[in-house]
Amino acid sequence: MTEIKILKDILIESNSSKKCFAIFDELFRGTNEEDALAISGKTILSLTRYPESYFIISTHLQGLKEISNLNSDKISTRHLECHIKGNKPLFTYKLNGGWSDLKVGQLIFEQEGLNQLLSAE
Repeated sequence: MTEIKILKDILIESNSSKKCFAIFDELFRGTNEEDALAISGKTILSLTRYPESYFIISTHLQGLKEISNLNSDKISTRHLECHIKGNKPLFTYKLNGGWSDLKVGQLIFEQEGLNQLLSAE
C-alpha cells in the first residue's frame, strides 16, 4: 500500500507539470507475479507521458520484456553485467543495455548445497 501511495504522489506531482526524478526498487513486489506484471507494465508505459521527468525502476519481472508496448524509444532497459566463471557469478557492477537472462539465483542455490539439502531424506 505504501508504494502505491508514493507512486500516486509522484503521478500527482508529474501531472502538475513539475519535473520529477524517482527511483523504484521492485515495484509491486507484495503481490503475485501476474498482478505485478500487469500493473508494472501499465505504470511504466504511463510514466513515458512525462518526458521532462526521469524514472528508474528495478525489477526481476522477466515477463515485462514480453510486453510489446514496452519496446519503445522512450524506455531504456539495463542490467548489471555478470559473468559466470568456474560456476561462480562475477559481478562487474557495470550497466549494460537490455535484459539479463542469467539465472544467478539458481547457480548460488546449487553452490550453497540447497538442492542437496532439500532432496535429503
